[in-house]
Amino acid sequence: MSYPKTGNEVYVSLNLSNTMLTGIGKGTVTRETVSVDYLKKLFAEYGVIVSAKPSQRALLERVNKTYDLGLEIPEKLNLFQLSEQHRRLVVVNVAGLRRKEGSLMPEYTEEELDEATFTFVKYYVQSKHYDDLVEENRKLRYDLEQEIAWRNRTDS
Repeated sequence: MSYPKTGNEVYVSLNLSNTMLTGIGKGTVTRETVSVDYLKKLFAEYGVIVSAKPSQRALLERVNKTYDLGLEIPEKLNLFQLSEQHRRLVVVNVAGLRRKEGSLMPEYTEEELDEATFTFVKYYVQSKHYDDLVEENRKLRYDLEQEIAWRNRTDS
């Protein structure tokens, strides 16, 4: 499966780190678990850039084999930061594999990979801070209430 190059690609990674979020500045990050069908549509619209260590190739190959995502697996780690242009990150959560000090191991046997389960979490960065969004919502609600009161007024 080949995804488009749009300039607004979605990043895919096996982990989330603070350095990934430093490129956006002040903003709001939303997090949601998403389905494979949703990911396929998202990748088809925006494209995808995979950021993973070469040692994680087997895990990504298993994700491709299991879910037919068609992710291009990089030869070297692509470091990135979310930005105004690249505001979407999908983290592939891996469960059922042994870890060393909390990190995935460089290699797993086929039997171990057979036991792995995967879920997908999308992070989206909005350039507006949550407090600003709350204030904007409060103002819109107030304006709406004023409009409703005006329309429902009775002149005595």
